[in-house]
Amino acid sequence: MDMTKPKLMLFSHVSNTKSITGAEKLLLLFCRFMSPYFNCILVAPGEGKLTDHARKQGIQVMIQTFPLLYGMYNPDSRLPQNAEELRSHPDYASVVRLIGETAPDLVLTNTIVNALPAIAAKSLGIPVVWKVTEVIQENEFTTDVLNIADFYSDWIISISESAARVFLGKISSPISLLPPSTDSERLHSFSEMVRQSERKGLRLKEEHKCIGYISAFIHPEKGLKEFIRMAISLCPRRPECRFVIVGRAADHRYYDACLTDVRFSGYKSRFQFIPFVESVQSVYSAMDILVVPSMVSEGFGMTALEGMLCGKPVVAFASGGLGELMVSTGNGHLAVPAGDSQGLADKVAGLLDDPAALANTGFHNEATARAMYGIETYQRRLDEIINQWRTFFPHWLMPGNRAPLTFAEPEIPAQPPIEPPEEPAPSRRKVRRSRGRTSYRIRIIRKRRVKKAARRPRKRKLVKAVRKLKLMKSAKRRKKAKR
Repeated sequence: MDMTKPKLMLFSHVSNTKSITGAEKLLLLFCRFMSPYFNCILVAPGEGKLTDHARKQGIQVMIQTFPLLYGMYNPDSRLPQNAEELRSHPDYASVVRLIGETAPDLVLTNTIVNALPAIAAKSLGIPVVWKVTEVIQENEFTTDVLNIADFYSDWIISISESAARVFLGKISSPISLLPPSTDSERLHSFSEMVRQSERKGLRLKEEHKCIGYISAFIHPEKGLKEFIRMAISLCPRRPECRFVIVGRAADHRYYDACLTDVRFSGYKSRFQFIPFVESVQSVYSAMDILVVPSMVSEGFGMTALEGMLCGKPVVAFASGGLGELMVSTGNGHLAVPAGDSQGLADKVAGLLDDPAALANTGFHNEATARAMYGIETYQRRLDEIINQWRTFFPHWLMPGNRAPLTFAEPEIPAQPPIEPPEEPAPSRRKVRRSRGRTSYRIRIIRKRRVKKAARRPRKRKLVKAVRKLKLMKSAKRRKKAKR
């Protein structure tokens, strides 16, 4: 560890073992670009893909479980109470101890639902940066979310204007925008040889047009059912279309319902379901169009950005940060309102009808996405945030501001020696006669014991009296004999 740099402790809300989510990818990227300024320590709730990648990057990893506060994303009337109850959770003391003993100069908590690390750090007087990756659901209880985030943070980093909008003008903590990026060295237009190899593995012929769907975990919010509706509507008039779906089922009932829709559509042979691929980039190379039908307001839209960086046309729902990304990259005309499956089908058909537009859209997306969201742009934006910290909170960037806290184990008081209890005095109350046989025997035994104990002293007195009488008689005899 470089002692000339301050310590930054970053808390991830998840650590999946089979796939890595967009939020995890962004946290890894953030750690990588923060390393020149801080000694980064990543805390995850368990071992997984995230921790494996972090160690390969040379990032120190710690494992600590803690609960999430989902009411921060979709608030209800119990949110303030649930937030306060986190202090009573068994993991809270462990997190406080971990932070206190590590003594970071700054703590970052990732995602809005990851509230416990922020509360724990603030209890120790350590500054907190809260990284918001979601668009918070707005209702009559959203004010409680803002109050909690404002009270337990010193700075907020938002990944999009859509995610930041709910905070603007309503909290005192400063807000910075840091849109995502990704490893552009692996995301690019692949050679024709790689494309043909991947398409062969997917049993795609030259004349086939591959329409793709990708999600790390599939649940209703990711819009697979809407994608399938779009695909089935295209099948009768587009015999060349093939549909590849990549992702694991998070909601198995929902996933099975989607499979049933495909099975009864009559076009089952045109669909391929792939639960997991080691390299998502290779799947992008085989696609002709990527569709991102998110049903909720996304914080950003990492899948769409990855597809653009790979030179693919993207059709999507205009939801939250995903719609923001589509507009900023010049793809606003390929975004339709959330839930409009027929609108997706019309956009895909329009691209297929114009091969030149299909190819040009791919070239445009790669160049524009790299210019607006490439690694160089991400580095520049992050440097601006660091400069703001130097101006407003210069001590955050100074090492050794905090000494580790020592937590003494609670002393167990010595217990006095246990004395045997005194036998209770026999009760004088009359024993209530019981109908049970056992109590009858006990009563008889007690009577016998009492009688025996009463006879013993009488016998002893009688024996003593007899002996005394004998001695007196023998003494009289001796006197008479002497006379």
